[in-house]
Amino acid sequence: MFNSEQEMSVVFEKFLKENFGNSYMKECKGLFGIPDFVYYDKNDDKIELIAFELKLKDWKQAMKQAFRYKSFSNISYVVIPSVGVNVALKNIELFKKYNIGLAGFNSLREFEILFKPKSELPYSDNLKDKMLQSFKYSRKRSKGTKILVSQE
Repeated sequence: MFNSEQEMSVVFEKFLKENFGNSYMKECKGLFGIPDFVYYDKNDDKIELIAFELKLKDWKQAMKQAFRYKSFSNISYVVIPSVGVNVALKNIELFKKYNIGLAGFNSLREFEILFKPKSELPYSDNLKDKMLQSFKYSRKRSKGTKILVSQE
């Protein structure tokens, strides 16, 4: 169990680095909200942006924020501590309706995807371009991100 969102964020950042590489930004400002993490996946000429919103309890607020992040990202996730994810899971139909990923996470860095969204075009080309400018010259490479995206 996490005592704060800050503690959860520190552990989640370690999880991201270990499992997907270090091609992400933390708390990106100047967008439609401030996502906890935006991960970018560069493959050939294609770049996909994956936003993560971490919350200890308030899955509804996290979902609102994750929905806003779809303005610049291809995929958006709500990440809640595993011990409290059942409340959000009872509302899984909302996550499916809005194509927002849901995952449980714990202090042992165990990440369980409960709903895997499909990749979509962001709602705003301007915001996506603004986000991509942050990553434009990065040589960081991602790994293993396919598990985050529905292949259906």
